[in-house]
Amino acid sequence: MKKLATITAAFLLIANTVNAEIGIGVTANFAEIDTSGSETLRDSGKITTASRSESELLPEIFIEARGDRGAFGLAYIPVQELGSGSRDDANSEGDTGNYTAKAEVKKHMMLYADVNVTEFSGQNLYVTGGVSTATISTGETLNGGSAYKDEDVIGYTIGAGFTGDMPFINNAYYKLAYTYTDYDGYESNNSNNKIVADTEVDSIKASIGYSF
Repeated sequence: MKKLATITAAFLLIANTVNAEIGIGVTANFAEIDTSGSETLRDSGKITTASRSESELLPEIFIEARGDRGAFGLAYIPVQELGSGSRDDANSEGDTGNYTAKAEVKKHMMLYADVNVTEFSGQNLYVTGGVSTATISTGETLNGGSAYKDEDVIGYTIGAGFTGDMPFINNAYYKLAYTYTDYDGYESNNSNNKIVADTEVDSIKASIGYSF
């Protein structure tokens, strides 16, 4: 939370300097999370691959500087689950046992820019792009009782959407957008085991904001 507070304070200072209108709001992020990866076992060298898709409704908050040409903002997602599972392995190379896995993305923060392209019927069509930082937190239990480490990753987002004023509510506005996010690959070694994973997220985002 300290990191989030520091970034938000810096953002507000920049927005105040350029005399921009400030908007704050909440987003319902309907996300399809696709994760694929592999694990190489320490003794046998056996490689196990897997992929998993999860549909999640993620709460998101944002703050942005708004102007005629678009917006520049910061979005925050507290946590999102990438999936979980377990398996039993039996062989003669010493890898016999139960393996459980669970992965979450924590402290997801994204700096983004919305660039207005055209106006139609009181709505602005925009394209958006952003850079995210997040922590992948793992919850594996290997057959030897060890686990993989958490790791910070970078994500890159592109998308498009439209925004307009909310009817009957002064200073309120809405946003509806599609975005695609690709995270850098996660890689970790533990007790000579190795795991690699890649995550992609397709999102439909519905937002309500208030400007002042």
